[in-house]
Amino acid sequence: MVYDLIVVGGGPAGSTCARKAAQLGLDVVLIEKHHHPRRKACGGGLTTRVRRALDVDFSPVVEREQCGLRLFSPSGLTVEEVRAETTGYMVRREDFDHLLLREAERAGATVMEGVAVVDVVENANTVDVITDEKTYSGRLLVGADGVNSTVARRTGIKTRWRDDEICLCIEAAVPMDPEDIVRIVGDPNGSQRVLIEIYFGALRHGYAWAFGKRAEMSLGIGVLVSELEDLRGAWKRFVLSFEKRYDVRIDLSATTAARVPLKGPIDNTIASRVMLVGDAAGFVSPATGEGIYYAIESGKIAAEIARDIISEVGGVSTETYQQRWQKAFGKDLGVANFLAGMMFHSIENMEAVCRMAYDDPVMRAYTFELITGAVPYRTSRNRLVKRMLRKHLRTAIKMIL
Repeated sequence: MVYDLIVVGGGPAGSTCARKAAQLGLDVVLIEKHHHPRRKACGGGLTTRVRRALDVDFSPVVEREQCGLRLFSPSGLTVEEVRAETTGYMVRREDFDHLLLREAERAGATVMEGVAVVDVVENANTVDVITDEKTYSGRLLVGADGVNSTVARRTGIKTRWRDDEICLCIEAAVPMDPEDIVRIVGDPNGSQRVLIEIYFGALRHGYAWAFGKRAEMSLGIGVLVSELEDLRGAWKRFVLSFEKRYDVRIDLSATTAARVPLKGPIDNTIASRVMLVGDAAGFVSPATGEGIYYAIESGKIAAEIARDIISEVGGVSTETYQQRWQKAFGKDLGVANFLAGMMFHSIENMEAVCRMAYDDPVMRAYTFELITGAVPYRTSRNRLVKRMLRKHLRTAIKMIL
């Protein structure tokens, strides 16, 4: 059998693409190397943009809603912004990803779990995906298999990541009494919603986080590999300081590590019959490390392009996919790269960002919008730069220089 579309990878990008393509009438097979639900190293924070982009009710897997941000500077300064409205959602990635995969299957996609892809061969009219079990043939292929993408490597689209393009993260899902979670990151106004905590200064060009779920806390730390010095030492110090700050004992038995692309989109995301989506294409915010929104958007775009190619719509090719995602969010990710360079350039810059947010309620609101992804990065940049030039000129000059 020759499928219209083969999707490799069952994360948010791949499942969204397969579901959308099946809804559009394509014969789709999704190949996933793991059996879901599976553990995924991720903080599990979803922005409100994800809610707007995803036409799937994921409320059954929402552990808690977010209501704000607590930001710690390198010197220990604490900045807090609390909102009346819901500002995001906390999920366990194993539950969220499993839900999306089952939605793809429900839409009509064939889902193959526990199947590892070992090679990809492009032919004149088809593309072959060779797995450890059999070979699948399709007219088109979407690589949604993450930063370590076999599809990207075997097609030559992206054979390796440089150290200045990739972030290394350590993350632990820490079991915790719900009462302790509310005590630590609970809404100061008394609801069951939570704040997210971001810690600057543990390492240059990186940060640590604490995200509260229903009965577990996601603790993590990440840093650009080119700036990597002592990640394990920084991780240990962060965990010990968290225990001391909140008088809790941390169980690190569910600790994993992962790589995350952190330099924005790769230059080319296509071959003649192949499109890369999500992390495989570098669709992750360099400013925050958030990639689920871009995974969903790129998956939908790839599905629509696949439909048009299969339907032989004039002038549509995989090159059209490259043009579509660049128009949809390429510039926004470029701005995120600029903001990341400014914020994480030095420990001094991180301290300056926190100090301005502490002293200036307007800067605090704009910093909150940036970190939580409440508005596009272009909007954040324009607001932050304008405010800095008007009210914090000396600090702005120091940060830029």
